[in-house]
Amino acid sequence: MTASPALWAKLAISFVLAAVAVVVVPRLASGGDQPNVGMLLATGVVVAALTTGALYFALRRDLGLPASIALYAVGYNALVVLVKFVLGPHGLYDVSEAGKYDPLFNPSSQGSAVIVGIGLFVLYAIALLVIYRLCRRRLVRVGALAAWPRPSVARVIGIAVLAAAILLASAGLPLMLLLGGLDYAGWVFSSGVSLLVALALAGAIALASLALRSTAERAALVGDAALLVTVFWIGLAFLALYQALWVVYVLVLTSIWPLKVVTPK
Repeated sequence: MTASPALWAKLAISFVLAAVAVVVVPRLASGGDQPNVGMLLATGVVVAALTTGALYFALRRDLGLPASIALYAVGYNALVVLVKFVLGPHGLYDVSEAGKYDPLFNPSSQGSAVIVGIGLFVLYAIALLVIYRLCRRRLVRVGALAAWPRPSVARVIGIAVLAAAILLASAGLPLMLLLGGLDYAGWVFSSGVSLLVALALAGAIALASLALRSTAERAALVGDAALLVTVFWIGLAFLALYQALWVVYVLVLTSIWPLKVVTPK
C-alpha cells in the first residue's frame, strides 16, 4: 500500500501548524538571558502533539496498520522531538552560558543553521536507513519478502561512482554538511543534558526498530511489500520536516536569546 496524496496533505498541514508553534511559543515567553525549560517543553509538547497525532491517524486509518505499530512510530518520533526541540536547545544554551561555545558552524546565522540542519538530517537518515535495511534483509533472508527486487551489481557500482563524482564536484560540501551536524551534536553531548539525550536517542532507535520490523512482518502477512517502503518514506519525510522546523526554531531562539560565542583573542 502506498501513501495517497490525501495522506501527505494531512501530514503537511500538521507541520504547517507546528511551524507556527515554533515561531509563536518562544515569543510568548521572551525574557531572561536564555530560554527557560518550561518554554522549551511547551514547544516540544505542541510540536509532538500536532505531528505525531497526525502520524498516528495516518498509519491507522490510511494505511490500516495495527495500533501497536502506530504507537511505536509515535513513540520514536516523540523522542526525536524531545531531543530536537527541548534537550538539544537546552544543551546548546548550557554550553553557551558556560563559555564553552566556540563553533565551526554558528546556528545563529541562517546559512549555518541550514548547514547544521542538513548535517543532522543526514545523521538521522543514516540511522533510519540502517534500521530499514536490517528489517528488510531479515525477512528477505527467510523468504517472507521474496518478491522484493534485488539491486544489480552494475546499479550498485553506478550509484557509488555517481556519489563519488558528486562529492568531488562539490569540493567536499556533503562532508561539510555532515560535519555541521557532528559539530552541533558535540555541543549538546558536552552539556549537562547529554545523558538524557543519549537515553532519548537510544529509545528512539529501539522504537523505530520495533515499528519497522513490525511493519515488515505485517507486509509479509498481507502480501504487500510496498507497505514497509511507505512507512520508511513517511519516517524519512518526518525527519526532514523536523529538521526544517528545527532551523526555524533555532533562528527564532537565537534572535530572542543570542548565544554567547567564544571569540578567539
